[in-house]
Amino acid sequence: MSAARLTGLTVGIDLRRGRASAVVDVLDDVHLDIPAGRVTALVGESGCGKSLVAAALSGLLPPGSRVHGTVHVGGRQVRCDDERAWRALRGRHVGSVPQSAATSFTPVRTVGSQLAEICARLRSDRTPEHLCAAMALPAGVVDRYPHELSGGMAQRVAIAAALAGRPGLLIADEPTSALDPDNAAVIWRLLGDAASDGAGVLVITHDMPSLLRAQVCDEVAVMARGTVLSQAPLSDALGSPDPYTQALLGTVLV
Repeated sequence: MSAARLTGLTVGIDLRRGRASAVVDVLDDVHLDIPAGRVTALVGESGCGKSLVAAALSGLLPPGSRVHGTVHVGGRQVRCDDERAWRALRGRHVGSVPQSAATSFTPVRTVGSQLAEICARLRSDRTPEHLCAAMALPAGVVDRYPHELSGGMAQRVAIAAALAGRPGLLIADEPTSALDPDNAAVIWRLLGDAASDGAGVLVITHDMPSLLRAQVCDEVAVMARGTVLSQAPLSDALGSPDPYTQALLGTVLV
């Protein structure tokens, strides 16, 4: 069962300068399947389109994007420009973990009050305290302000917020980029737990060594120049003879 699927997705952005107009394809015939209950890593060099894939799966493509192909979330096809549909999907069906968790929260309100607002909006069956406990955070964290959290704690709060509505699809964009190895391991374990609970988890990362050490990755999708070159189970990706894939995963193959 797929938590989400992209089929032949091509996205063009109009780079208008004055009266001149030129549409540039930033995603080109992307095919990607995110199975429920599994962690899929999306890897590729910087600028290849990984974050735009996340945007397409969240209904956050740049305004005016020219889109061909289909996006399915939870078995439902959704037009990329249907903002009303995406507002209904975000949080309850699609959860997102931002790269910079500390700046994703309002600085003048406590963590608990912000989580409580998210829980109320999504009609969650969990309280901020339950969510923080599930993230192995100390009980008093709900009374802290975002600037009082360490990087690892802020990232765990961001995951708690993303999971408040029990989404079927969880997208994490570079969730360990600013964390030390111990905190990175905790984040990968929590994302693996989300997959074990049934969510399809898509992680966009350059940190494959720590992800593989955590032993929670199930599949690897490889991107280059705006398209997905391959998607395969982890064992197949690690044994791939493709030089580009080897370069992306090579630090764990020596």
